[in-house]
Amino acid sequence: MYSLLPWLFVVLMASTASAACPEDGVQIFPRPGSVVPTNTRLLLEGIGTARGLVADLPGKTVRLQTAGHEVRARIQRGWTSTLGRATVLLKLDGTLLPDKVYILRLDDVLPGTVALLNGAGPMTLPEWRSGKGPDKTGPYWLKRPAVSEGFSRRSEQGTTRYVRLTLAAREESPTYMVVTLTRKRSGASAQHYVVPVVNGTAMLGHEPCSGAFALEDGKSYRARVEVFDAAGNLAPAVPPMDFEAPAAPPGG
Repeated sequence: MYSLLPWLFVVLMASTASAACPEDGVQIFPRPGSVVPTNTRLLLEGIGTARGLVADLPGKTVRLQTAGHEVRARIQRGWTSTLGRATVLLKLDGTLLPDKVYILRLDDVLPGTVALLNGAGPMTLPEWRSGKGPDKTGPYWLKRPAVSEGFSRRSEQGTTRYVRLTLAAREESPTYMVVTLTRKRSGASAQHYVVPVVNGTAMLGHEPCSGAFALEDGKSYRARVEVFDAAGNLAPAVPPMDFEAPAAPPGG
């Protein structure tokens, strides 16, 4: 039975974001604690001071372990950003056993002082439960991604700007999108980011000191998106989406 599942990790939504800036550290996709297919692909994102540590990981290996079984994952280059973030891919050399809890030994490749920002605690090794088997089919569109709304908010830390994308797909495992964002009629470099899909919503934007995309007031942007499931299967291609970034609210 297919169902729409929330994505993988705690995204910093503008409507519920903390007023304080997030700590430096790492986040991992799918969100620790979720159920993943036995052929899952993991993504590791370094934020702030952990960005360089994560960016240097391609070529290394890390272990996924459960009682009596171990799978190694090769770390491959992913995406980097101008907002202090870097993402790498962890490709498993084998498949997980079904219905087991696996721990990712991040301490194989990162110092124990690096905080896991979307785990049970800052020093906790992430873990997932494997599902019944592999996921070999990509997401099937029920509603292709579309720009829903843009909003901004001013606080003591600065201005939060987000553009909401809505979508619906028939898919058993968690989904995420890789977004390439460019300024229209501008020579600025494209921004490439991994964005979680949470309950059919993906958020493009940033808070004063964090988030995926740097958006400028009222500027025109084009977003090209690729949507994947937790096994790395790709959804059918969708046309690029054009939008204007929301302007900051008046006031100091």
